[in-house]
Amino acid sequence: MREISNLEIHCLARELQPLVGARLQKFYELGDGEFRIEFFISGKGTQDLAIELKKRLGLTKFIRPAPKEPTQFAMQLRKHLEGAAVKKIEQYSMDRVMFLDLERDGKPIRLVIEMFSDGNLILADGSGKIIVPYRAEEWKDRKQKRGAHYTFPASTKVNPFDLSVEKLRDVMNEKKLIACLASRVNLGAAYLEEILHRAELPFDKRADSLNDDELGKLMEAFIEVMQQENRPSPTIYYKDGKPFDYSPFPLEKLAGLEAKQFKSLSEMFDEFYAGAPPPAKPEESKLGEQKRKLEFTLKGQREAVIGLKAKSGEAKLAGDKIYEKYQEVDALLGLVKGKRKANVPWEEIEKELKGKAKINKEKGKLEAEL
Repeated sequence: MREISNLEIHCLARELQPLVGARLQKFYELGDGEFRIEFFISGKGTQDLAIELKKRLGLTKFIRPAPKEPTQFAMQLRKHLEGAAVKKIEQYSMDRVMFLDLERDGKPIRLVIEMFSDGNLILADGSGKIIVPYRAEEWKDRKQKRGAHYTFPASTKVNPFDLSVEKLRDVMNEKKLIACLASRVNLGAAYLEEILHRAELPFDKRADSLNDDELGKLMEAFIEVMQQENRPSPTIYYKDGKPFDYSPFPLEKLAGLEAKQFKSLSEMFDEFYAGAPPPAKPEESKLGEQKRKLEFTLKGQREAVIGLKAKSGEAKLAGDKIYEKYQEVDALLGLVKGKRKANVPWEEIEKELKGKAKINKEKGKLEAEL
């Protein structure tokens, strides 16, 4: 199984920034280690975040039906997360960990997505105390159980964005070059292989035997690959008509394979894990195109319904508030009407209101905070 790498999570953390400010509407557990989180973005409608532990992470257009009865884990997360606003989305220290900082009723809450080992999903409060973990686990230096303090995984590997020739030289040991880099640099094996391919260095060369010229080429290849993440062009590679591998940008080591590029990593993951066919041929059927158009229209209609429901809820909330403060509102309206009948100037009326309400003369409205 192709596992998501730390570089892909790094790119996804940037791609998912439009979710900052969104409201979390629903949390679903779809299967073993598989989840979907539904967000609502004002003016854009719903966005669904798909999570398959170890495997994939990103927005999805393919909505799998949720179980009729939510699991205990799903119900606990809904209890704490529904209605929460997203404040931050970030990767932790170039590791295979992403976290979402949210806020609900003025209280901070954090959802941590761990994509290494067996994967995990942890909900913690503002102090870092674990409210509920998907998997209760314990190690010598970390505990992931209810009530324990959440600690990010420790790493002794070098961040590839912080590398220099001097640091690279310090990394080298008696192991084979590919094994040395994999154990000392925090970057997925697929991208370390790409770096060695571009540097034209053999994988099995002893790492500490590299001369200055070879170290220079290796450093140049690291810079070249790490800079490409700023210019993403998500790509799927195919073998025998089936998706074989993917990358946030084209890989030179796979240049001979059939490939298809996407606008985002989320779209790339959708197609890769949906088992989609290779790039479409010119004779692609009109039926498929019509189906896509209908699905797009249906999605737009669903989002419109959600938007109307949200506005309806806001209007109901305002109405309930007015009803709750009916006597105060009625008294304010009666005061203003009486003064206007007596031809009292607006300025005098505002003074008499004593900050209880403001008069919007242009719109002919009385504005009061309830």
